[in-house]
Amino acid sequence: MDTCLATSTYAPSELMHIRPYRVLSIDDGREEEVKFFMPPADGAGSLTAFESVMLLKLVRAINPDFIFEFGTFDGRTTRLVLEDLPDNGDSNPRIYTLDLPDTDGIVFQGDDKLLAEKAVLSTRKYNQSPKKHRVKQILQDSMTFDPTPYKGKFDFIFVDANHEYEYVKKDTENSLQMLGGERNCIVWHDYGNPQFPELTRYLEDLANTMELYHIEGTMLVFHMRGMKIGDERLRG
Repeated sequence: MDTCLATSTYAPSELMHIRPYRVLSIDDGREEEVKFFMPPADGAGSLTAFESVMLLKLVRAINPDFIFEFGTFDGRTTRLVLEDLPDNGDSNPRIYTLDLPDTDGIVFQGDDKLLAEKAVLSTRKYNQSPKKHRVKQILQDSMTFDPTPYKGKFDFIFVDANHEYEYVKKDTENSLQMLGGERNCIVWHDYGNPQFPELTRYLEDLANTMELYHIEGTMLVFHMRGMKIGDERLRG
């Protein structure tokens, strides 16, 4: 059976599909107010508004010291997270975000090449923030990225770059090396997106060896350590 988010039918896998309230009910000790940025009208390459809320909630639950993002694109998600980070008194970069310097010789799936070419030419949204000094931009092909200097540094990692199978696998393996802290989280975007079946297949296979949750109504999958998600309610 193929995964189909439209009908809520899923391929056989240990991946757990949870309702959004189980994420929203995690106690994070934060005020309800957030500074929000609407996705572009065409939605291409960006989180939906609801996915943005879910991502921010996961970030708040972890309260990370350092964040790594695979796939800057136009910097919209980078800025969304940047604006919501509480000030810890440190003016050094807390978000490290990686994207391609160019698209030569790269294997892509779906619309990824068009989006990557657009990203190369874009002025990233986080540069419009007075907090932009807290973002470190890395321009490099993630297939050649060496995670060794960052081993155990990041407690929150967002994977939304090249969706081709080998890239997703490499980015995930690097994420697991860079993940540290007692509480941490990795989030992947575009699970179930018909443009990127290889990513969906990879995550469904990965769920057989590590605990993964898909948030229903979104294309977000996450792995979390050191925090408990909300209890399940009986479906009426």
